[in-house]
Amino acid sequence: MRLETEAFRRGGVTLVAARVTNDSDDPRRVRVADRCGGSVLPPRTNGLPIAGWDDGGWEGVVDAGETRPVGYATRAPPTDPPADVVWSERAASDPTPAATLDDLGDPRPPRDAVTPPATDLPDGVREWLDGVSRRASDGENTRRDREGLRALAARTSVLRESVGGEEAAAAEAGRGEGRESRRDG
Repeated sequence: MRLETEAFRRGGVTLVAARVTNDSDDPRRVRVADRCGGSVLPPRTNGLPIAGWDDGGWEGVVDAGETRPVGYATRAPPTDPPADVVWSERAASDPTPAATLDDLGDPRPPRDAVTPPATDLPDGVREWLDGVSRRASDGENTRRDREGLRALAARTSVLRESVGGEEAAAAEAGRGEGRESRRDG
């Protein structure tokens, strides 16, 4: 990494102009630090400091063979040099979102890790559901599978309401009987 700097003092402010050149064959992450001794007044866009700046300098990536201009102001008097490269390292390549998702793999648990429901299902229903599950895991589900599952869900919902209503009434009756027996006892 090479750093070329110039400093100018105007109206009680030192303006530092610098150029960072990456002579290597790889992108490099670099830290350019102020040597004047004051807080850095970084360049701003819409009143906000540009990314990579803090009160001590700039940190960012310079691509292989590229030169990056870096300029800032400080209230401290100029020094020679006004800025310095304090460290640089090979930059990690930023993965694309698709590559990150590929690295995560399939989010579904393996089939053998999923315990089937503890309730007893008729053999025909269990076989059909196992087939749908296999096709879904293999990414080969069909329109017929989707329609069958929708119909099963709708039918289950209706049955759950009617069976659930009976269970709730039985539970309420059981609670009432318990209260009466406590009064008697």
